[in-house]
Amino acid sequence: MTPETSPAPAPPTSTRSRGRPRHLAAAQYGIWEGQRHAPAVPLYECGVALTLTGALDRLALHRAVARALGETETLRTRFHMTPHGPRRALVPPPLPVLTVTDLRHEADPEAVADARIRADLATVTDLARQDPCAHELFLLGPERALLYFRYHHIVLDGFGQYLHLRRLAELYEAFESGRAPTAGAAVPLDRLAADEAAYLRSPQYAEDAAYWHAERSSAAPPDGSGGPDGPGTPRRPVAADGHAAPPGPAVSRTAVLTPHRLGTLLDAGRGEGPAPVGHEAATLIAATAVWSYDRHGGRTGIVVNLPVTARRSRAELDTPAQLANELPLRLAVDPDASFAALVRHTGVKVREALRHQRHRAVGPSTRTAGPVEAPPAPQVNIMTFGALSGFGSCRASCRQYPVGLVADIDLNVYRELPAPNEGREKEEARTGPGHLPPYGLRLEFRANSHRHRPDDVSRHRRRFLELLDAVAGRPDLPLARHL
Repeated sequence: MTPETSPAPAPPTSTRSRGRPRHLAAAQYGIWEGQRHAPAVPLYECGVALTLTGALDRLALHRAVARALGETETLRTRFHMTPHGPRRALVPPPLPVLTVTDLRHEADPEAVADARIRADLATVTDLARQDPCAHELFLLGPERALLYFRYHHIVLDGFGQYLHLRRLAELYEAFESGRAPTAGAAVPLDRLAADEAAYLRSPQYAEDAAYWHAERSSAAPPDGSGGPDGPGTPRRPVAADGHAAPPGPAVSRTAVLTPHRLGTLLDAGRGEGPAPVGHEAATLIAATAVWSYDRHGGRTGIVVNLPVTARRSRAELDTPAQLANELPLRLAVDPDASFAALVRHTGVKVREALRHQRHRAVGPSTRTAGPVEAPPAPQVNIMTFGALSGFGSCRASCRQYPVGLVADIDLNVYRELPAPNEGREKEEARTGPGHLPPYGLRLEFRANSHRHRPDDVSRHRRRFLELLDAVAGRPDLPLARHL
């Protein structure tokens, strides 16, 4: 299993590959502090694995990885503490750009690759001395390989990961076919920093600050479920033994909503009329609010923490980086109203929050290892912005390796593409031809292992799915009839 290093030449980089230290982006400071306070804990090591089926052109892949690293400054960044605070600086790309490990002689190469990935993600990156990312190709068998991409969360958020994988696929397809790739759309990090500085001086910043101040100052609901700042006042989760439980490693369970099951749920949440923009996200968040209402004994003031891209400009939308934010959505669950009414209310709150999503210091910090006051509010991370089904002539399937600590129970949502032609005719009959390809959703329930045993997580998953089926089956009924 000796790794094979890349024979590719050093990737092209800008003349700015070594520059003076810069300030961290606003989204990076919290991650820096969290890692600094828990230097031995792998809080922010992230990974994704693409299973590639087909005849893989390994030289084309080497060239694609090298080109992508040359284009993406955030993946060539080191971080240092200085007398003036943390700073980041650009360095040359990591070498080798791609490591190849042959597991074809193993009895179960997939299991060996998975174990290696998990062990790698359990090791903390030294941000001052080590590269913040790595690419490794595991050869699993004839026309079957796994491309593993590891990165520290300080350099990429979930949307940034998607942009990087999409660009890798574009570059690989070009090199595999012998074409020159199109120019990359990513901009230098200094451009993003200038955009951020301009925002902080803009009227929009003041407007966003006023909105979130009003949200925090909203009165507690009549049932007394909120604290002095309204619902969602931070509270320490309690472990099974009755003691306060800090954030802990996750125990996970997954479920898949098939295209048909998802379509039925979306129809129930829409009610009359066409679906508005963001309807899918509003439906999932509303369903989580119903589940929280049921779980917490009818507490009508519900908070759902929503990670967002915090990207508005074309440059931000085109550039892999760490820009994400987390927004606390304060929702009012009326047990006498229908699920469709809650979805409409949630949609309004989501649209309002997204208009002010760039403002920082509005969301709770629940991912640190110390004894923080972590709120019981669930986080719903909807990462359905794209699904990579092809990689040049190879078929591709994607597996995320989310890590880090969890305060209570989080829900990660990914788009799940069906196998080729699987259920396509049935779905087109329901929606009509010419629509987007059918897809389902993969729901990953991640629970704080200090609070929840695996059986507890399975029970919460089962109840969540029961509620989905209930509101989808009789959307006209008041929510109280489903609980």
